[in-house]
Amino acid sequence: MILKTIWERYLLLEILKVFFLFLSCFFFLYSIIDYSLHMQDFIIDKRIQTLHIAIYYLFQFVKRADLLIPLSLLISTLKVLFSLNAHGELIALQASGLSVKKILRPFFFIALLCTLFNLASSQWLLPSSLNFLDRFRVQHFKHSERGHRKEPVHVILLKDRSKIVYQMEDKEKRLFLDVFWIRSVDEIWRIQSLCNNPDNPVGFYVDHLQRNNTGSFEKVESFDQYHFAKFRWQPSPTGKGYIPLENRKISELFGLLIKKEKTTAYEYPQVLTHFLFKAAMPFLSLLVVTAGAPFCLRHSRNLPLFFTYAIALFSFIAFFALMDAAVILGENCIISPYAAILLPFFLCWAAFIPKVIQKLGFRLRQSPGVDRS
Repeated sequence: MILKTIWERYLLLEILKVFFLFLSCFFFLYSIIDYSLHMQDFIIDKRIQTLHIAIYYLFQFVKRADLLIPLSLLISTLKVLFSLNAHGELIALQASGLSVKKILRPFFFIALLCTLFNLASSQWLLPSSLNFLDRFRVQHFKHSERGHRKEPVHVILLKDRSKIVYQMEDKEKRLFLDVFWIRSVDEIWRIQSLCNNPDNPVGFYVDHLQRNNTGSFEKVESFDQYHFAKFRWQPSPTGKGYIPLENRKISELFGLLIKKEKTTAYEYPQVLTHFLFKAAMPFLSLLVVTAGAPFCLRHSRNLPLFFTYAIALFSFIAFFALMDAAVILGENCIISPYAAILLPFFLCWAAFIPKVIQKLGFRLRQSPGVDRS
């Protein structure tokens, strides 16, 4: 049982001190940079109160936790193990009959807690945080580049899984302009302007297109004005309408996968990619401990501290960039989503787990009298 001995409590305390120190420093630097980018919006918009800013950065932490938590855990693992090694405490613990496996147990315990937190965040905290940040950016960020950005097209998902795609919105006249209602792969409605009132969805200058026997779309009827009684609006059609896949819960993505009638052949790889990404990335905390710990357990007069930290940080950033690229590859079916998301993890585990086993086995053979439990 963890925490039952003095040395375990000591190691846990040392890990947590370094972990929260770097976690707070990293997020503080991120917050300073983000605030400098949006300072003008925070100052000019009188609707933004101090509490709103605090909530905004709380949700920003949840959004960045999948990066900041494993990174802080990686540095804290290297720092504590190098410190134990440099001060002879690692040798003292082994001389007292403790195996390397037991010494590393507090590190994996913290990594497991971080993994569980990120998994829970992907299910309950992250989706609502991303939706809040999207709404906050649209409502308040008018002067920054990201807040002022104009999307080329907008999508609203209806209850029957059909989609309304429009180019722009005239808020004064309450109209969507340059609209397509994609009812199915064989039926499309082209609408010049559409009232965004769910109780009276009237379209003006409407063309009804259907796929013919040759596979091409042809216009079957036209209307100067048409009432779309078949629309089944979401509760807030003029709001977010369509929730991006990265803003959805793991359970919601899994539900879309097992009920394939809810997704098209085009959407299925995207849903699968984001589901695998959200399910796999929390295990990065366990991976960084597995990868980093063996390099800190060598007994040497000159431990390569600088190169170990540099290579560890570079590898972490490269892995994160690789996973972002893997999402793009999986979404667009360039390679299988399973290969894109899971293969980097399998390769890393295959590269580092034998190193851990070898290190543990070597230590145990050098100390035949130690407890092997």
